[in-house]
Amino acid sequence: LRALLRDASGVVTVSDYNARYLVETIGVDASQLHRIYNGLDLDRFDVALRSDRRPTILAVGRFVPKKGFDVLLDACALLVRDGARFTCRLVGGGSEEGSLRARATALGLEQVVQFDGPLPQREVMAALREATVFAAPCVVAEDGDRDGLPTVLVEAMALGTPCVATDVVGIPELVRHRETGLLVPPQDAPALAVALRALLEGPALRLQLATDARALIEAAFDVRRNAALVRALFQAAPAASPIAMAS
Repeated sequence: LRALLRDASGVVTVSDYNARYLVETIGVDASQLHRIYNGLDLDRFDVALRSDRRPTILAVGRFVPKKGFDVLLDACALLVRDGARFTCRLVGGGSEEGSLRARATALGLEQVVQFDGPLPQREVMAALREATVFAAPCVVAEDGDRDGLPTVLVEAMALGTPCVATDVVGIPELVRHRETGLLVPPQDAPALAVALRALLEGPALRLQLATDARALIEAAFDVRRNAALVRALFQAAPAASPIAMAS
């Protein structure tokens, strides 16, 4: 990796967090670095800023430790204890499915949490459009595994679904607390429950966050804009020398 970075005319990374890591850990010259976010084709993401959605918490992703779905289940149990009425949908599958199902049962959440399994993209989009709040309680796993900027968070924000996420890795670049979403510390089920309830029961807050989140997506995550930035980097790079072919 060091050799590749040293020989490159420029280096593109998808978050400021990654850029800092490359400078501090590998020693990349900051002048080489270009942070360009991944983009969405926003023509496919028609925003629906509605305040009348059924009280549903949605989480989408592989059932692996870094997703923090165990913390989400704990938060759901706290919400139920405090009298909140809602459904929580977990979309995905993976190695932790058995333990998550067991945890939901132990917490008495059988009537609240539904495991939908992996779904095709069109059904995920439909679920995002219908949810009251999208939850991304990401954590840094014990082995160091972590998310960067989960694409599904960008998709939820593009569709007008307010989000609750954790302040790990590059997520705060996207979910800005009380501006484009709500941020909570990782592994903090009580804080997560408070944030989820604020959106489940706060239509005005949902509308404000969803509106500003969509504006951020249009400004920084439009695939046409970001592809143009990458194209400009290629156009500005020195032409590669022809490779000498052995006779």
